[in-house]
Amino acid sequence: MNVSVVDLGLGNLGSVLQALRRAGGRPELVTDPAAVARAPRVILPGVAAFGLGMERAAPFKPALEKALARRAPVLGICLGMQLLFEEGDEDGTRPGLGLLPGRVTRLPAGVQTPHIGWQELRPGADSALRPQGWAYFAHSYRCEAPRDVTHAVAEHGHVTIAAAVGRGTLFGVQFHPEKSAGDGEALLRRFLALPEGSP
Repeated sequence: MNVSVVDLGLGNLGSVLQALRRAGGRPELVTDPAAVARAPRVILPGVAAFGLGMERAAPFKPALEKALARRAPVLGICLGMQLLFEEGDEDGTRPGLGLLPGRVTRLPAGVQTPHIGWQELRPGADSALRPQGWAYFAHSYRCEAPRDVTHAVAEHGHVTIAAAVGRGTLFGVQFHPEKSAGDGEALLRRFLALPEGSP
């Protein structure tokens, strides 16, 4: 095992595990926060509403903080990225994990919602994951992230979406790398190549 995938019981776990294996990973599905705290790398996936996601993810916050303190790479995917922020507006304002500054808000009026389909990524701040190419999105909420933690953006109508974010060894992608063909697999491969967290 070289990457732990947090099982929140919220969608698409099978496709994430398969994509990690295709990228050369040896993933393990985990439900125990203690396993997350000591994992060499962590992925936090999810497909659901922010409130339900936080109910499932809240017990993992101390473990994620311990993993990050050990410099273990952590990647949030889709809802998993949104949960990394301070708060979200879905189902009323709810606190997030607070690991990154910013908030999650509904896509504004005037753009198609949900945002489903392929978008080209435009690089922002430097990132070890080098998000680039084309990515597949499926979401109705977006992360309002500061520029210094925004690693890539995508355009949806007249709206700019934070497509990839991060700070230190913490990363998030709004898109689904497991559904993003070669560019998504390449990003997962770069994630798996990051140094493991210290023991």
